[in-house]
Amino acid sequence: MKQLFKALLATALLSSAMMSTVAYAEQKIGVINRQAIIQQMPQAIAMQQSLQIELKDEGAKIEAMRQEMATALDKLRKDAPTMSEAQIKAEQERLQKKNAEYEAMAKPFQEKVKARQQEENIKIIQLLNSAIQQIVDEENYDLVLDAQAIVYATPAHNISEKVLKKVSAMK
Repeated sequence: MKQLFKALLATALLSSAMMSTVAYAEQKIGVINRQAIIQQMPQAIAMQQSLQIELKDEGAKIEAMRQEMATALDKLRKDAPTMSEAQIKAEQERLQKKNAEYEAMAKPFQEKVKARQQEENIKIIQLLNSAIQQIVDEENYDLVLDAQAIVYATPAHNISEKVLKKVSAMK
């Protein structure tokens, strides 16, 4: 009786394993590397260049101010031994005011840069998701995974090139 039960159990386990293998074989799975695609997307490259151009003048002004302060600080360190206490204190106060002015310009600029990058990144991600969805619909994928979220996938499952071609053709 025990042997019969063991045989039935083994048969049931074997048949269920075979059924689950068949079920998995029917699924079409794709893997993409979103980060690599985004870095290669013509739209993302153009966006990065346009942001640099858009923010160039304001960034250059802030950088010039930072360099001016660094030069003045170095000069103060070098000249301090020959300066009077009053001169040192006056120069320190001037540098503190200049630093406060710099901070008042730099922080909003950094926030502006971050906000613009986020706005543009949202557009890029929406475009990428649209391309992925089109490929999923065209080729009937059941599952698409990000390569960074999985440990291993065969190169045959990688559809990153297809997605990059699709998204590159989009506007």
